[in-house]
Amino acid sequence: MTLRNIGKTVRRFAEHFSRGDKIAQGLDGQELDGAFLSHLMGAFTRAADIMAQESHFLQNNDVPSAAALLPEKTATMEELADLVAQARKYGVRAENLSVNFQNVQRRFVEVAAQNSELLQGALVTQEAVMKLLIDSAVEANRHGYDRTGEAGADTSCGSLSLNDRA
Repeated sequence: MTLRNIGKTVRRFAEHFSRGDKIAQGLDGQELDGAFLSHLMGAFTRAADIMAQESHFLQNNDVPSAAALLPEKTATMEELADLVAQARKYGVRAENLSVNFQNVQRRFVEVAAQNSELLQGALVTQEAVMKLLIDSAVEANRHGYDRTGEAGADTSCGSLSLNDRA
């Protein structure tokens, strides 16, 4: 699951469960058991916790620690997607949720919004850094040494190499 897919999934969950739809009973009248609802609420809680931790790392410019959370975040979001799909299968909505579920859902939406903003900021920063590195490397190639070792522009340089350590 890519970063964009995770973001879309988070927005879908937030929209679906903030519409005020009914959870305890599906549209077909079947009541979902407490274990399912508890599992669903736990998945929302874990996802919010991971996003909160990721947001903390991003606020502190600790990108490696934030990136290290991606496998756990992806697995949790996939689990949540499966649970939400099951809930939708039964026509479950969030309108008559327990107060506890409403609080979990509200926190999920708030954390997801903050996390999304921080991730967008990190992507913009990454793009700016990469542009700076590329521009700098291109400029260095223009004003370097030619193949004979003399100072001047070497216009025959056709390759550029960057590593991922900045």
